[in-house]
Amino acid sequence: MSIDTGGPAFPHPAGWRRDPEISDGMTLRDYFAAKAMQSFITQGPVQNDFRFAAYAENVATVAYFMADAMLTVRGQE
Repeated sequence: MSIDTGGPAFPHPAGWRRDPEISDGMTLRDYFAAKAMQSFITQGPVQNDFRFAAYAENVATVAYFMADAMLTVRGQE
């Protein structure tokens, strides 16, 4: 299954793509997930023990679920 990334979040001008050493940077999916993650983090507990690793992984997973939902709805326009 291929994941829709939405393409580059901040595409480069067409002339820059002639250089294969320059990447497209983060995808729109990554950008949406980062924005969602910020919201989740401000609402959740921050713990300084081993439980924090599980919490952080859950936040990242939920952030990408939210990003995928945003891309799905965006594609329905």
